[in-house]
Amino acid sequence: MSRFINWRSNWLSGNFQLFADGVQKGMITFETWRSDAESMFEDKNYFFSNVGFWQSQTNVIDRKTHEVVAIITYDSWKSKAVISLKSGEQYEWKSAGIWKSQFTVSNYKDAHITYSASSNSGAISSDTDNELLIIAGLFIKQIYNKRAIVLVACFMPIITISISGH
Repeated sequence: MSRFINWRSNWLSGNFQLFADGVQKGMITFETWRSDAESMFEDKNYFFSNVGFWQSQTNVIDRKTHEVVAIITYDSWKSKAVISLKSGEQYEWKSAGIWKSQFTVSNYKDAHITYSASSNSGAISSDTDNELLIIAGLFIKQIYNKRAIVLVACFMPIITISISGH
């Protein structure tokens, strides 16, 4: 069964709203100045809690049971991540295209979710009903967006000094 979901995001906050058939069905809200997030999609509610100084791992906590239901690990050198579910199943998140406007979550067997993005909106096509995977794909996208912004912010003074020094 294919599902089609549209999403919109606020560029400044990074928050997402998810829509199915024109009706808001969910959201992801990021904490100010942090990458932790609260999510809700249909009847599922998750908290994404980043671990470690470089935030190389995220624990996904089910708000109803208060247990960790998934762990996301990030590849710092590539735009890839692995979502490991409590059941032992693993899914790969990876971006595609030169502008990183498309990305996927897949186990390369029976679950495949495709995301497409333009500036602050996009679409999701999923052949799975797993709300956690659908939400996790957008969460990971925002984590990599935040990392890119921090990287640019770190290098901007160096670029500015090197340009103005000549």
